[in-house]
Amino acid sequence: MGIFAARNKRLVNPHTPQTPDGSRLCQLLDGCESAFRRLGIRAVSMDDLARQLGVSKKTLYKYVKDKSDLVLQVFDRMCTRQDAQICALAESGENAIDAVIGAMEYMQSELREMHPSMLFDLQKYHPDAMQRLEKHKQENMQGYLIRNIERGQKEGFYRQDFDAKLIARLHMSMVQTMTDPSTLEEFGRPLSELQKELHAYHLRGIATEKGMEYYRIRHLAAQAQAAS
Repeated sequence: MGIFAARNKRLVNPHTPQTPDGSRLCQLLDGCESAFRRLGIRAVSMDDLARQLGVSKKTLYKYVKDKSDLVLQVFDRMCTRQDAQICALAESGENAIDAVIGAMEYMQSELREMHPSMLFDLQKYHPDAMQRLEKHKQENMQGYLIRNIERGQKEGFYRQDFDAKLIARLHMSMVQTMTDPSTLEEFGRPLSELQKELHAYHLRGIATEKGMEYYRIRHLAAQAQAAS
């Protein structure tokens, strides 16, 4: 599959109405995602969701088969949104380091709003949605990394003496370890913090002296802005 061949391909759920009423579904899925982020997935029942959304449970079941189907649709929509944002960030910035920092900051903001139990709930109770999330990471995120590495190599910010595909694959393996619920439990730190450290490790491993100097300047500027 090409690097971004799947970025505009959305999974079509058989329970998603292919009508203008789909905009109502989008509103409901956004509300459900917000509830899952705040409270976790298992802790929120369909009755709870209906009350928080201000609709009847019958309305929810107009669009979804059951809670598992709802979770799958929520995460499908979330992954599609993240793919679009990261693809846009891949083309942004003055150079590859700007682009990867932009993507890192975006993912940190997404992860900071995620309830600590979400990944555990997905893994144990909603394997179809977890599989969707894993597919998103392996296809789209790995593709983004390859494209960013190749851009940085052309710009002189990344070294030339390594295989972009191999490094992207190794990085995704580390992401897989980082997002495993057992890893989060072991380190007892927010996923957003672990993600920040992993990206810093990634950049330091592939950057040239020119790239590291630019990264250092960007890092100092960000610290100064945060302190002001």
